[in-house]
Amino acid sequence: GFSPDGQQLASGSGDKTIKIWDVTTGKVLNTLKGHEGSVISVGFSPDGKKLASGSGDNTIKIWDVTTGKLLNTLKGHEGSVISVGFSPDGKKLASGSGDNTIKIWDVTTGK
Repeated sequence: GFSPDGQQLASGSGDKTIKIWDVTTGKVLNTLKGHEGSVISVGFSPDGKKLASGSGDNTIKIWDVTTGKLLNTLKGHEGSVISVGFSPDGKKLASGSGDNTIKIWDVTTGK
């Protein structure tokens, strides 16, 4: 997915990583590691400062885009997380899973 300003692109991979790309140069700015399964979905927060990733490991991870630091791991799905999306204010995250559920999370607390 593209960052809100269109300058960066995040991609998830079967190698369990997320790459943040500079759209203009095509260079990798950061590689985010921590998932134990393929990364199926990614989404930037509205301010472009955070990234959510959904994985075949049934978790969602919230990352700091600038530093690449893992901020939180959201656990609760019983199937692969196939879709993630921030609310317009960036405080909540919706996730869709192969377990046939949609969950709404508080990004700060992870609940």
